[in-house]
Amino acid sequence: MPRGSVPRIGCVLLLVFSFSANYGHALVQSLGLEDYFRQASEAEKRQDYAGAEKIYQEAAKNYPNQPEILKRLGIIYQTELEFQESLDTFQRVLDGTPQYPDVNFYAGLSYFGLNQFEKAVNSFNAELEANPKHRRARYYEALALRSLHRDADALNQYEILLKDDPTDVKVLFQVIRFHKAATLEAINQLGNLDPDSDYMHVLKAETFAEQDKYLEAVQEYRKVLKTNPDFPGVHFALGETLWKNVDYPEAAKEFRAALLEDPNHPMANYYLADILIKSQKSDEAVPLLEISVAANPDFRMAYFQLGKCYITQGKLQEALKLLLKAEELDPNDKATHYQLAQLYTKLKEPEKSRQHMDIFETLYAQEREAKAERTKRRQQNEESGTHN
Repeated sequence: MPRGSVPRIGCVLLLVFSFSANYGHALVQSLGLEDYFRQASEAEKRQDYAGAEKIYQEAAKNYPNQPEILKRLGIIYQTELEFQESLDTFQRVLDGTPQYPDVNFYAGLSYFGLNQFEKAVNSFNAELEANPKHRRARYYEALALRSLHRDADALNQYEILLKDDPTDVKVLFQVIRFHKAATLEAINQLGNLDPDSDYMHVLKAETFAEQDKYLEAVQEYRKVLKTNPDFPGVHFALGETLWKNVDYPEAAKEFRAALLEDPNHPMANYYLADILIKSQKSDEAVPLLEISVAANPDFRMAYFQLGKCYITQGKLQEALKLLLKAEELDPNDKATHYQLAQLYTKLKEPEKSRQHMDIFETLYAQEREAKAERTKRRQQNEESGTHN
């Protein structure tokens, strides 16, 4: 072997190893942002948050000036309930880009998780300054404001959310809870001031009535009338409770007393008319129903009942107008379509009669199917509970 041949082989090997090392390093460097995001996303789907955290940390080293990486890393910390680590990471983003999308919101969530509600509100406000339509920021700001007992400010945030989307059930639920808590607090305050006041008896009666405890509600209302016969609205409330408890003679007395207070009360007129109709006194019910319709032009049942009364009096065209109005107010009420089908038969218009009878039959079938489905689900739930 010639002298010097070994060193030359050594040089070649050194060059190969050097090339391999540099190539491997180049492969690491060539991993793009989307590759990191994809790998981290796959780890998150597996709920491997520790794995996702390592991927984002590696990405942050290779792309130190990329705020989206830090934002996602902060969210991972937050998911793992490491709120302070998430805040430190979010702050690195905000130091460079104070209004980077969603970062102030997520920082607010971390402050909220730490019960630092003032800081949470400030972060949510910062997000809303950049994006006033950020619903989650506004929703959680309201929760933070409630925690700070700033109820008026919280309610304002809920109202803004509902104005933008009246169908948001989460917000509606929070508003209901808000008002319920305020009501209970006010009732407790009133009870402490005067536990035997007329107001407390009325509140107790209303609570009993809402729970279908009609006899208890009647007792409370009558306590009020015994000490204060002129207490506003009690005659009607007592009459309605008696009507629901099918005590029609006593209910009629209270509705007549309520109409002495307010002759145009739409519901008092309606309930009294309903009692008269049940007593086969439709003619006496007509003027009451006419007042009810005039007092509340959107009261469908008053139109419906008055239309039926007019049919018994032979006023078919007048009845038709009323029943068509009832249909307009609720196109899916099957009883209205049934009455229209009968009325069009009397008016010698068989095609229209058949049309409304078809609608009635369709609605009736849908109602039966829905009832059967509810019964089936209830039975399944009961069986599931038994097995458990």
